Formats: sequence, C-alpha cells, structure tokens
Amino acid sequence: MHITVLICTRNRAEQLRRTLEAATAIEIPSGIAWELLIVDNGSSDHTSEVVDSFAERLPIRRVSEPQAGLSNARNRGVAEASGSYICWTDDDVLIDPHWLSAYAGAFAHHPEAAYFGGPIELVLEEPTPSWFRENRELLGPILAERQFGDVPIHFEPASDIVPYGANYAVRTDVQRAHLYDPHLGVSPTQRRLGEETAVLAAIHEGGGIGWWVPDARVRHIIPAQRQTIEHLGEYRRAAGETSAYLAERGAAPVAGGSRMSRWPFRGVPLLWCLTAGYFVLYRLSRWLGAPSASLRYSLRYAYYDGAMSYLRNPGRMAGS
Repeated sequence: MHITVLICTRNRAEQLRRTLEAATAIEIPSGIAWELLIVDNGSSDHTSEVVDSFAERLPIRRVSEPQAGLSNARNRGVAEASGSYICWTDDDVLIDPHWLSAYAGAFAHHPEAAYFGGPIELVLEEPTPSWFRENRELLGPILAERQFGDVPIHFEPASDIVPYGANYAVRTDVQRAHLYDPHLGVSPTQRRLGEETAVLAAIHEGGGIGWWVPDARVRHIIPAQRQTIEHLGEYRRAAGETSAYLAERGAAPVAGGSRMSRWPFRGVPLLWCLTAGYFVLYRLSRWLGAPSASLRYSLRYAYYDGAMSYLRNPGRMAGS
C-alpha cells in the first residue's frame, strides 16, 4: 500500500518545521510505502529551506501552487499525489507516532470506505486567559477539536460527526472525483472555511462511507495570539460568511455552522434581526457580569454579522 501524507502551507516556516520534526518519529508498518508531499501556496518566507532541511530524514517532496487559496493548494496536492490514499494534516500540528499505522490499518480493514478521520487534541500555548480555559467546551469546535470516543464508528455529516481538516484521509480515486471549491477555504482575498467538510459531505451524499479512526491522533497547537476574543470573532464571521455563501447555492452549512439558523439567510430582514438581537444580548450579558453568556452571544453575533457582510456584498454572485 502506498500513502501520500499531504500538507498545504503558506508563510508558516517555523510552525511547519515543528510539524516536520514530529513527523520524523512516525512509525511505518511493514508493507507500507509513503511520501510526504508539501504544497507551498506562494510562501515568501523560508519555507523551501525548511522543507529541504528534512530531505535526509523524511520521504519529503515540495511542489509549488502559486495561485493563493487553500482549495487551490489542496487541488494541486491531489493532482500530485502518488499514493492510493491521501492523509491530510496541517502545518501547525504534532503528529502522533502511531498516526500513519492507525490509518493504514483502517484502510486495510475497510477497503470499501471512501474517507476516514481521527482525533484532534488541543495544545494551548501559554499564557492562556482564564476565560479561555473555563469555556473549553464552547470553544472546542471553533478550535477544530475532534473527539468521538475510542471505538470506530461511521461518520454522519448530518449530525456534525465529521472529520476536520487537520486530520482526515480520503481514498485517492474518490478524492480526484471530488475536488475542492476555490470559493471556499482561506485565501488572501476571502475569509471562508469548510472546503474539506463540503467535499466530505459530497462524498457521503454520493454513497461514500466514512470511518472514525480513534488511534490516528494529532495535536493541534493553539498559539497565545489565537486565544483572544478578536481571533474567535473573526473565525465566527468567516463561518457565517461561508454558510451564507453555501445557503445562496442551496447547500447545507459547513460543520460548526449555527444549528438554529437553517436557514434565515434567504430573508435579509430576519437575518438582520438575529444579528442585532445577539449584539444586544452580548452587551446586556456583559453589563450583567455574565462572562460565559457574553462569550456565547458575542460568537453568535459574529456569525450572523459575517453572513450579513456577505449578503451586503454586491459582487458576491460573481463568485468572489
């Protein structure tokens, strides 16, 4: 069996170095060949030097995708992959030594399956604000934490039981039939999310089976600068914009989208009321000294504000 491990990166050379260092400890089972494919999405830092420094320690290969955008980088990686399975991870994770062997075992046990996913554990770099620690249950999904237990189960996208981008795998023939939408995924010109969950939902809707692989673990590093209200708010605005974009095209919201909003996006007055209402609740809860409620309402406000921002954009239907 041949497996491609695929990482897309842009201007995160030192974060990538930490990820590649962890990858040197990956255990490779007998009978498994693998490559580590790095897609450089237009980096202007020393990413190429970092990748080249691991040439003697990893079966690493770097390709360039100059057209900015995570979906463009993912699609370039799919075109370049030589493995029969693609294992996706990010440039800000620590890969468990058993990660690849766990996936290889799942591939062998479930050859009929189209996609797989494993746990994403959070590592909070200090200093971590007390309010951040006290609201981990609320913030976990926003920070891409994934944990569905120690027993393999089928994925159910309708119930938000899906993998996230830092840790999933797709059979290569299936992946090439389901490429990533360039209008989704972060880029210098758009703040949208969910390119991977949209693809996995399409695979599932087409009859593809997905399995949870509990031993295929990665640890997601959350630096201190991302442990702020401002960063969380920007993420939720991006989620709102993404969900509005998908709703306008008749698609379901991305994983992590608001359950209570399926779908007000077609009615701008209702959406405006939700945005204003959550802003009022946010300010009121702050005034009453209820920090957990204040955080919850601020994130809901940001979500709807992001949707409103998208709908106010007169060029949105041009595919921007």
